[in-house]
Amino acid sequence: MREEAGVYEFVGIGEVAETTTHMLELSLQQALQPASRRGGGLGQVEQLVLQQARDYLSTVREGFMLSVRTTQVGDYSELGYLLERVLTDWDRFSEELGLGPDREDQPDPRTEAPLVPEGLRVERVRRQLLAFGMAAVAMGALPRLPAKQVTFPPSYGKPPTYSDISAPHTPGEMLWRIEEVEQTLWQMMSQDIVELVRRRYGPLRRTYGFFEASAWLTRKEAQRFGVKKRRLRPA
Repeated sequence: MREEAGVYEFVGIGEVAETTTHMLELSLQQALQPASRRGGGLGQVEQLVLQQARDYLSTVREGFMLSVRTTQVGDYSELGYLLERVLTDWDRFSEELGLGPDREDQPDPRTEAPLVPEGLRVERVRRQLLAFGMAAVAMGALPRLPAKQVTFPPSYGKPPTYSDISAPHTPGEMLWRIEEVEQTLWQMMSQDIVELVRRRYGPLRRTYGFFEASAWLTRKEAQRFGVKKRRLRPA
C-alpha cells in the first residue's frame, strides 16, 4: 500500500509541474504580445496554480533539509550558508560542528532517545524526500532536455535548449536553485510579468525549465508505472 501511495504522490508532482508549466507558458506568451493586446494581471486560477507550485517547493525544501549531510559540503563557508538557512538553532549546531566558540557542556543529540518510533519517522518524511528527490533529478536533467520538449517563450536558441543551465553539484548550489524558484514564483504572484521578463529573464527561464523538466520526467515514468495521469490545467 505504501508503494502505491508513493506512485500516486509521484504522479501528483507531475501534475503540479505540468499545470504550472502550461500556466507560465500562457502568461509569458500574453506578456510578449503588444501592449494593446495584453490582458490584466494574473487571475484567480493562475494565482492558485502558483500557490500550489509554491507549496510543492516548500515540501522540496523540507526534503532537502532532511537529506543534506555535512559530509557532502566542501568547505566551511558553504556549510555556514546551509546551516543559516536550514537549521533553526544556529548557535547549537554551529558549535557542534566547530564553526563557533567551543563549549564542553554541549549535549550530543546522538545520545538522546528518539521521540518518535523509527517507522513512523520514515513514514512522515517520505513525501518530503520524494519531492526533493524529484526536484534534484529534474534539475540534473534540465541541461539535457530534448529540444522538442523546450517551450519557454522566448527561447533564443536554435534549436531551443537549456544546455547552458548547469545542474547543481553541491548542497549549496542545490539550495540556491530551490530558493531561486521559490522567489521567482513569489515575484510572479506580486509583480508585473513583463518586468520579470525584462529584468529577471535568467531566473524566470530556469524556473520555467525546472517545471518543464519535472513534467517531462513524470510523464515518462508514469507510463512505465501504468498510471493514467490526469491533466490539470487552468481554464
